[in-house]
Amino acid sequence: MNIKELFVESITDNKKLIIGLYALFIIVFVVSWIISTPKVQVATSNITTFGSPGFETTALELFIQNELSGIVTYFASIFFGLLAILMVIYNAVNLALIGAMFASVMPNGGVLYILYLIPHGIFEITGMILQSAAGILLFLFIWRFIKAYRSHDTNSASLAFEETKKLLIQSIMLMVIGFILLLIAAPIEAYLSVSFSEFMIGLLGLK
Repeated sequence: MNIKELFVESITDNKKLIIGLYALFIIVFVVSWIISTPKVQVATSNITTFGSPGFETTALELFIQNELSGIVTYFASIFFGLLAILMVIYNAVNLALIGAMFASVMPNGGVLYILYLIPHGIFEITGMILQSAAGILLFLFIWRFIKAYRSHDTNSASLAFEETKKLLIQSIMLMVIGFILLLIAAPIEAYLSVSFSEFMIGLLGLK
């Protein structure tokens, strides 16, 4: 099986997990935005000016920050995959809070923020989801390896590994795909997302 087939298999075999994490992200994002809006409005009531949703950060800095988070999540997920799920929730809440803040302090700020997220978020959020899924697969690999090793049908570590190595391989494949997506997202966020959101706001006549 070549690399391309491994990539495709890793995604198709785990599509329910990936879709589930995506659904969790979207639900938490929407609920957090709605719940946080009243408190954010009070907290930002004295703010009179606010800039675009961009940040003065280079593409390299953005990539390193996001990928380090993904790597830590991946290896820490050996503890029942909990950090992978928590990272999805954390990112959704964090992005929702920023969105609620923009919606509170700027006319059409919520729309501007969503438009800002779209160009790089397609890649960055998907990369984060895939690396979180990879962390869960890593936990499942370790769990099933231990079970196989201790079973009556398997009497060696090498046999247990042969039985369970597919999960490890797919876990690594998802990490690699996530790495590539985060690498694509970083320059888009650094150099394109702000101008895209401002252009679209102007095009829609919402300025």
